[in-house]
Formats: sequence, C-alpha cells, structure tokens
Amino acid sequence: MATYAENNKAMTSLARMNQEQGAALDPIDRQILALLQENAKLPQAEVAKAVGLTAPSVNERIRKLERGGFIRGYAALLDERRLGYDITAFVEVFIEHPKFEEEFVATVGSLDEVLECHHITGEFSILLKVRVTDMNAFRRLLIEKLNLVRGVRQTRTLMVLATAKETHRIPMS
Repeated sequence: MATYAENNKAMTSLARMNQEQGAALDPIDRQILALLQENAKLPQAEVAKAVGLTAPSVNERIRKLERGGFIRGYAALLDERRLGYDITAFVEVFIEHPKFEEEFVATVGSLDEVLECHHITGEFSILLKVRVTDMNAFRRLLIEKLNLVRGVRQTRTLMVLATAKETHRIPMS
C-alpha cells in the first residue's frame, strides 16, 4: 500500500500533468467532456452529431480522454433518500500531529459512510462528507469508528438540513 506522501506526490504530479494537458484540449474535446458530464449514457452517434464529427472519431477521442485521465470513470447517480440514506453531514476532524494523518486517511478510505475526505486549512485538519441512514448510524460512525483512530483529538459536525445544489460537473467553457 502506498504511503500518504507517495500518494500525495503522485497526485501532485498527475495534477500538474493534467493541468499541462488541459491546455492542450481542443474545443471539441471540451464539448465532448461537457456532453458526457451531462449524460454519460449519451450514444456516441448523438455526441458525434452534436460536435460535428463521425462516431468513430468521437469514440477515439473518448478513448484518448480516458487514457489521458480526463475521464476517470462512469457512475450512476443514485437517490440517497430513496435508498434510505437520510443523514448527510460534514465532519471536521482535528488530528493532533501530522504523523497520524496517513493512518487516518487510510482508515476513512475504507469506510463506506465517508464520501469525501479533504485536507483543509484553518482550525481543523480534515473535512469529511458523510452519508448515513439515521442518527444511530451516525453515532456509530463518529464514536465507534472515527474517534477511535489514533491521533484524532477533536471532531466537530455540521448537519445538512437541506441541499440546494450538489454536482460533480466541472465547467468546460
């Protein structure tokens, strides 16, 4: 398993490479990415028609975008409420020393309830976005899982009352 430092170095290198490659994306690649962000199941023939290319040309461009890391994967967007996941929260975590961060990140990486994990500036070290079925599940996550990880000194939770916007779309203009 890679260490936090190795992952961070690889991510930084990848980000730099993607940033450099991002400048090389032509307007058609950007248009294809915008269309796929809106509907990843859009038939390639429709994408081709929208961008003024043939379907085989679009197929090749999509494969290049995948190989280049611009498209990381495809996923179905599920309705969390219909599936019984009624609680969304942001948990700020204070790690008492940087030497404990790698273990913490590895631990939360294995927890299905944790959707996102961000290193942040400010009073706390880490910001987690979590989604659970109910308050008992949240209590178990916080008390029986997160607070037991070595180095966690304090947590602070912000409960989501309602979500006005939640997207994964990146502006392609």
